[in-house]
This record gives sequence, structure tokens and C-alpha cells, in this order.
Amino acid sequence: MLEGHENVVSAVTFSRDGKRVVSASWDRTARIWEAGSGRLLTTLDGHRDWVLDVSTTPEDKSLVSASQHAARVWSTTSFEQTAESPGLGGASVNTVGMSSDGQWLATGGRDGFVRLWKVGEPSPLREIGGFDSWVNRVTISPDSRRLAAGTRAGKILVFDLPSGDASVSFTAHQSRQVTALGFSPDGKSLASGGFDQTAILWDSATGDELAKLTGHQGAVTALAWSPDGGLLATGERHGSLHLWNLRQNNRLLAKITAHTDNKLGFSVTALAFSPDGKRIVSGAYDSLVKIWPVPDE
Repeated sequence: MLEGHENVVSAVTFSRDGKRVVSASWDRTARIWEAGSGRLLTTLDGHRDWVLDVSTTPEDKSLVSASQHAARVWSTTSFEQTAESPGLGGASVNTVGMSSDGQWLATGGRDGFVRLWKVGEPSPLREIGGFDSWVNRVTISPDSRRLAAGTRAGKILVFDLPSGDASVSFTAHQSRQVTALGFSPDGKSLASGGFDQTAILWDSATGDELAKLTGHQGAVTALAWSPDGGLLATGERHGSLHLWNLRQNNRLLAKITAHTDNKLGFSVTALAFSPDGKRIVSGAYDSLVKIWPVPDE
């Protein structure tokens, strides 16, 4: 258990070598932890509002953190800020998603727009509109060739990058918010979580439903794919973590009482697998970051 954040943990990730955990929080900081011991290595200050997402570059040389107002690039050796992209939109930004290489980010707005940014550039490369409600979640595929957005009205839209051309659009969670969204490692599938207490797997090219994962006791508020795409972790509003074996007919492998604090509403807000697939890191409304072993299949 990693303690130190003073507000909701909004995003978590492992470094590419699996030795560090990076977390982002509404307390306006990102923090870097030693994954083995849980020791806090540094706190990255500078954002003036909630930090919504974090990503490490492939060589683990840099870390990108993004808030409603700006993206900041940090050295992972000196922990100094090396670059900044201001002007992401401010309070109108509802969600941020970054590419796996830390070079691109997408913002989803309360104005119904998705904007695609190149980290380091002051203006968006693309503005994509036409949404019928707030954009709740955005995610970029591992190869950075597609972007998916989920809305408060329950729709999912997929776009080609960098053109911004619409690829497919479908209703995912009927009249319920899309509260979690993520591409599979090969980009062929898309997982969504909703206020209807389900997680659904989709063909990302056609929008066809592949499977529905049920049994959650609250809205599905976070999800993560294992590196090989064989497992899916889902976190729910009342703090439980579910682990699904997609190789075995979507069998529930484990349910973990993760962040309840014996109270309702302690949502799991962020999930990520380690690069070797043997650990999961979770963040939640209780301001805690926790690392869990993945049980044997």
C-alpha cells in the first residue's frame, strides 16, 4: 500500500521495466514510487489543477503528466521538468488519455469535443466534434493509430489518427454513462465499463459486441488489459477489483476487496498491469495506491 496522496488517485502506471509505479492525483501532483518496497522516490509538483493521466516513454527516460490545463514532461533520472504544453482547455476538459509512447494526448470536453494534441505543441492538431453530451473517457490505441471516446449518453465513437476521420460509432451502455474505456494490446478489441454495472468487450473495427462481463455491484469505473491481452481487470464504484480470464470463456478469476474502507462509494479510479503481467496497481477515491499479485490461472 502506497500512502501519500491527499486526494483521489486519478491514474496509475508501471514503468517499462516494472521497477517503479507512477501515480497521478487530484492533489495536483504525480508521484513516483519504488514498486518493490513502496518507497516514495519523488513528488512532481507544478500542476495547478487535478492531474488526470500519466505515461512513461518506451525507454523510461521521460514521464508525461497531464492535467486540465497542461501536459508536463519530466526526466525520470533528475525528476526535473523538461517541457510543458500549456493551454489544454482548462475547466472544460473532462478527461485526458495519453498514447503509450507519451507523444500524443487526447482531451475530452464538457463542450462535446475531443481534441488531439502532440505533446510539446501549443495548439491541438485535430478538433473532433458532433458529440451529443460530455465526453467522459478517451483512450488511444497502443499503436497510436486510433482514438476512442465514450460519452455521458452511453455512446462510443472510434476515429482514425491522425486524420480524425470517424471509423465506427455505436451505443455501448444504453442511456448510461461510459465510465471506463481501453483498447486491447493488439488494438483489435475495446473494453468499456458503464453505469449499468457491466464491462463489455467490442470489436474495435465494427462495434460488434464480443462479450459482456456481469456481476459488478456498482458502476465499472476503471479497467486495464494484461500485456498479453488474456486478462482484463475491472474496478467498480464500491471499491472491488475483478479479474477476468478472457482465455477461459471470460471466467471470473478473482474478486478482491480493494478500496472499500468499510464504506460505500470508494470507487476504484485507476488500474494498470505490470509489464510482466504478474502484478496490478490500483488507485481509488481513498487516496491510496495498492499493488496486488495476479493469481494463478
